[in-house]
Amino acid sequence: MRKGIDNQRWISIAILVASIPIYACLCWPSIGRRGFPETDPFWLAMSWLWIVPIVLSGLFDHASSSRKQNVIIYTLITAYFFSGTIVWMIPNCVTFSEMLLTTLFPCGPINLLIAFVVEKISQRLFQFLHIHDNASSITRRGILLAVAIIGLAAAFPFTYRAVAFQAARASGRTNAERDWAKGEAIWYMRRDDPAMFGASGDGCYSVVNGLKTDRMRPGVTATVYCEAYRAVVEQKLAQSGPADKVKDLSTETELQAWIKEGRFRRVESFPLKQGSTEISPRGYKTSSGQACFRGEPSKFLYSAIVSEKKDSLVVINDDSIWIFTKSGQLLQSIDYETYRQMGITEATLIAHH
Repeated sequence: MRKGIDNQRWISIAILVASIPIYACLCWPSIGRRGFPETDPFWLAMSWLWIVPIVLSGLFDHASSSRKQNVIIYTLITAYFFSGTIVWMIPNCVTFSEMLLTTLFPCGPINLLIAFVVEKISQRLFQFLHIHDNASSITRRGILLAVAIIGLAAAFPFTYRAVAFQAARASGRTNAERDWAKGEAIWYMRRDDPAMFGASGDGCYSVVNGLKTDRMRPGVTATVYCEAYRAVVEQKLAQSGPADKVKDLSTETELQAWIKEGRFRRVESFPLKQGSTEISPRGYKTSSGQACFRGEPSKFLYSAIVSEKKDSLVVINDDSIWIFTKSGQLLQSIDYETYRQMGITEATLIAHH
């Protein structure tokens, strides 16, 4: 009987020892992440699996004098790897010395507290289920419980990922409904979406639907959120049509017509001001902090106030076009490729002056 008890205790120790390198490998994708974009929730869940070997090893050792010591050593070693999975700042760049310091505080003490709570609860559960009635061997019920624990551990990362995605979808739908009701809905653009005229800058609006555009957020969960948000907005657009803002936006045809009408004048005095925005050959800056500056100043700057677009200011330089509202908010930004395809040059602007 004594030999059977000793064998079970060695099994318990073997479980804890073997789990350490396995746990370190499972944590490595999270340890190596930069913090943004966020890593897959599947790998984030892995960092919490250090709890499982404590419960599993407890099936084979519940009252030995070394049990507490074994759990402490195991917990502190795994806390070292656990500390590396936490993003303390962005960009995240973990070093072994930083992991050691955060193991000493706060991860080590907190994980020890969790470990002993888990140990206490699991041992009471085993006692309730009469797992340790036969001290020299594991019962059939104990074997089934061990299989169940391993199964739950294997399912946990997948479940956590599914729950995280479901929460992101729910949040995306809720926020889309709220933003649409307030007239502040965003059009999240996918990488494979065709380019929208005038929507090349941050916070610019789409001439197709009148919504402020933004790129899909990087990161697995963030992309799920954006897709759910966009699905609601697509449904609203199908029901209600484009947002009213589309009337204030300028199309390529309108811009070409204004150039031919000779509306644009060369700017000679800087900074050119439109509401709270200051514009110069080097770029622009708004009072809200939005800015765009270039290395080389533009060779020329032409501007026109367009009364039919609520006194919007259209600015043309040597490689792009910016359109601002009367208050100075950036409405549209035409990038170099579109600008080049439009065939705009200073000679063209002068010819229609």
